[in-house]
Amino acid sequence: MLTISKPLSASQARTYHAKEFASQQQNYWTRNQQGHSEWQGRLAVQWNLKGPVHDEHFARLAEGQDPRTGEQLVRHQVPRTYEGKNGKDVTSVEHRAGWDATFSAPKSVSITALVGGDDRVRLAHRESVREALAELERYTQARIGNVHAPETTGKFAAATFEHDTARPVDGYAAPQLHTHAVLFNVTERDNGQTRALQPHEIFVSQRYVTAVYRSELALRLEKLGYELERGKHGQPEVKGYTKEYLEASSPRREQIKDHLREQGIDGAKAAQIAALHTRDRKELLSQEEVLQKHWDLAAQYGNQADRVVARAWAHGQYQTREPEVNAQRAVTWARDHVFERSAVIDRRAILESALARGMGETTYASIQQEFERRVRTGEFREVAHNGAALHFTTSDMIRMEREIIARMQEGNRSSYGDPMLVSPRMRIRTEDLHPELSSAQRSA
Repeated sequence: MLTISKPLSASQARTYHAKEFASQQQNYWTRNQQGHSEWQGRLAVQWNLKGPVHDEHFARLAEGQDPRTGEQLVRHQVPRTYEGKNGKDVTSVEHRAGWDATFSAPKSVSITALVGGDDRVRLAHRESVREALAELERYTQARIGNVHAPETTGKFAAATFEHDTARPVDGYAAPQLHTHAVLFNVTERDNGQTRALQPHEIFVSQRYVTAVYRSELALRLEKLGYELERGKHGQPEVKGYTKEYLEASSPRREQIKDHLREQGIDGAKAAQIAALHTRDRKELLSQEEVLQKHWDLAAQYGNQADRVVARAWAHGQYQTREPEVNAQRAVTWARDHVFERSAVIDRRAILESALARGMGETTYASIQQEFERRVRTGEFREVAHNGAALHFTTSDMIRMEREIIARMQEGNRSSYGDPMLVSPRMRIRTEDLHPELSSAQRSA
């Protein structure tokens, strides 16, 4: 799934880059422990940023500068301390460097890739993140300022860092495949002017982009021969693991749950706070010690990952059958589902539902093409374009609205010349039953 952090200040971004994003201690399963990093986004292409993320380029972008020349691209906010109204010192906000968008693979996928040793699964996660980030980029907006609305640019620069362990618990880092994508606080308008990024639509897109990531991941895993099932929250999970083994491989999650139970609180916000309060401050174990713990735990539960990977290799690769037909079914289901209670729906919500329905059976590209085909035929009608968001209704919804209006007009015509819309008996009975009505209410 995708989670996006609060804004990172320039100093936070530099610290995270040194201690977490590019740290060797975040990768125990990578052969050289350096981990995988790369640039993504139309601005990165424009600036010719390719291959691994270099410290100098990262540092410059964190300060809002051109990664090649160091030229200031957006106004840099320097923190200042001054005396507030109540006499206390107030420190202004430092320059926003960007946001950390983290894509986390389901636990069974992490175990398959890392404990099972199938590097193809790791590559499937990496490719799925690329596809999801490309879709997220569509909703990038420039902050114009004053009373002007944000302008949709569809351009950002992102530095991605792939990690293979969760935060440590008692020094032990459990296997957890995830990718940090640092979205830098700079975008470019059509006229070439650089601006700070307005993140609202990016945050709104989290659920939709999560669905894109999950759909792409499921399809790639099934092509590799893995059997999948839907998890509790709709995520694709690899079949073949017991609940007990998955929970034992997630000490960090259990640590957060224990903290919530102790405090008697729940909810997503509470879980975020608990995650901060339970971070392990102890020294990490060595790579050999951590890997040995993984092997010992796997052996304790019967080396399930080895069996799962062996079955996938034996099954062999296959191509998805009838992705276009499955895309049609998924979009039809999404249409019937999302328009049950609303007449106008955000494009992202329609595609999110279709992706969830067709997960593992069709491609994101097929669903997108099917939706656009139905827009061209008039089944879906665009009714509003608010910034980066497109809103649609359906031809059936429009027909129903017209029928309702026609009935109201017919009712008005039938009562023409007669000021009463109800019989005198009904009017008198209503007045008797409701003496509390004012004279104006009775007239109405």
